[in-house]
Amino acid sequence: MKQILKLAFAALILSACNGDKKGNSNFELKGTLKDANGETLVLEKLASQRPVVVDSCVIDENGNFEFKNYTPSIGFYRIKLSEQNFGMLVMDSTDKISITGSAKDLGNTYKVKGSPETTLFLEYNDLAKANRFRVDSLQEAFKMAMTMVQMDSLRMDSLSKVFEGVFNKIIDAYASQVAEKIKRNTNMFSSIMAIQPLDPDKYSEVFIALDQGLVKKFPGNENVGMFHQMVTQMVTTKSGEVAPEINLPDPYGKNIALSSLRGKVVLVDFWASWCGPCRKEMPNVKAAYEKYKSKGFEIYGVSLDRELSDWMDAVKKDGITWPQVSDLKYWDCVAAKQYNVQSIPFTVLLDKEGKIIAKNLRGAELEAKLKEVLGN
Repeated sequence: MKQILKLAFAALILSACNGDKKGNSNFELKGTLKDANGETLVLEKLASQRPVVVDSCVIDENGNFEFKNYTPSIGFYRIKLSEQNFGMLVMDSTDKISITGSAKDLGNTYKVKGSPETTLFLEYNDLAKANRFRVDSLQEAFKMAMTMVQMDSLRMDSLSKVFEGVFNKIIDAYASQVAEKIKRNTNMFSSIMAIQPLDPDKYSEVFIALDQGLVKKFPGNENVGMFHQMVTQMVTTKSGEVAPEINLPDPYGKNIALSSLRGKVVLVDFWASWCGPCRKEMPNVKAAYEKYKSKGFEIYGVSLDRELSDWMDAVKKDGITWPQVSDLKYWDCVAAKQYNVQSIPFTVLLDKEGKIIAKNLRGAELEAKLKEVLGN
């Protein structure tokens, strides 16, 4: 079954953002936990490398606690009793937050008042949980059905297509629910997390609306600035747009411009010698190239390698004969940043005018699209 397309926003929403020592008397974070026994409760801000402890307090004999030494800036936090026992919060400096729950199972029992951002975050989380339940149930049913028709390849293929159709309907319904909720909350920081599962091509207007809402409400915020940059890149690389120019050197130091291939249907293929999935996919890419090259199909490979020798060795071993370029800057590759590449392999298919017509096509999907565009 197809996996949900996700933008890799994890680094963005978890990037470090400084808070202040207690200096805003308006902020409160306190509560009562039953089943407590004098435990230390830790407040952490989610940071790029690992959660950062910003405050702590001891739960008293009545289960009461209060954090008194930290005022947050807008961001994602958690109160933690252990690595497996914590509750997520989205807090700002003016919140007056009250929490209740059980110390034995904080993550599944905590309730929050006084934090609109956390309330919305938990609503998004409930949608995700319901979706995971439906997907997990479908996967279990699929496993059982496949066991029953084992060794019957025709029936297995038929069942797979049926279940894939149901799976896609579940994912589409979930994405639609999330999109509608984000549209109603385009000025809420929590929506940055919720937008992850959405296809940026299909829901570009939602990304743009959220970007505009957050920039207006949180000007100067580092996380919002990073999101704005990602949306700007996304808009320039959505379907129907002319693909941004790439002009990098080939293995022999000669620059090859992507625009020099105008007049052909071009697959921009981001890959690297160290990328296992890329190398595994390469035979499919090679087969498509051999079948459609004579019909006006070209591939423009962009390597995210660091060493010229590794890159050249992979080109030779995999029998790659199409144009290849790289600045040998790994994830700092200028082209990868232009196209907002978050993982590889990553492909972008361009029409003869250089406009983007599809992304991340592999195997049979690439074959089907090329057949549609170029014919048998």
